[in-house]
Amino acid sequence: MTEVVVVCAAGASSTFLARRLTELASAAGLSWSFTPAPVDSIPDDSTAVVAITSHVATPEVLDSFTSHGIRHVVLPDTVRGVFGAEDALTAIVTFATDANGLADSVAHSRLAKGAI
Repeated sequence: MTEVVVVCAAGASSTFLARRLTELASAAGLSWSFTPAPVDSIPDDSTAVVAITSHVATPEVLDSFTSHGIRHVVLPDTVRGVFGAEDALTAIVTFATDANGLADSVAHSRLAKGAI
């Protein structure tokens, strides 16, 4: 199972987004977990994919994630709470399959067909 931590400033909007991403992923046949978190709560040894909202993705935050080896993807500007969740899932799946070499054929085929 792919674990994704959805990060925003305080954790409120990421809660709604994580819930919607769970629904979308399930409908697409993906067994991925989405956990909301505030940006300052990500441990340096996190093995999850961190999906960070664009308004929180400052150079300092991104540099910190990179320097600690935390795999992260910045979500599109269209993502605000649950709005743009489809765009968020597409960005996360694309990142996870490209960056990790995940052999998740379901994700690739659903993404290619536009089901996500």
